Amino acid sequence: MPRASKRVCAVSGCPAMQADRLCPPHRAERERHQRQTTPTKRTRTWGEQKRRKAAVDRHRATVGNWCPGYQRPAHPAADLTADHIDEISLGGAPDGELQVCCRSCNSAKAGRRQASDLRKS
Repeated sequence: MPRASKRVCAVSGCPAMQADRLCPPHRAERERHQRQTTPTKRTRTWGEQKRRKAAVDRHRATVGNWCPGYQRPAHPAADLTADHIDEISLGGAPDGELQVCCRSCNSAKAGRRQASDLRKS
């Protein structure tokens, strides 16, 4: 089987050649950043998981399976998630208020905030 051809690191100004998209130091930097800023099920405590489930359960008891929408009108959705109103990575409190929306709207909100953060830097 032929080897993958080497290419320059995707980080601007880095001359390192490797088979992957990023050189080892830049890959480690990116992974460290992801671990610090992106909470995952693995890093959420049991208490935080229960708090998010309780927020979704309260929302369902009040309005049913309806997403309030993010930059679109409210719509029916069975896949509701709870997320911080003020993101922790942007200075919000870890025990801050949660909002409930569908997975699609939650992803759109996160993608929009990340894009606006990139424009600021």
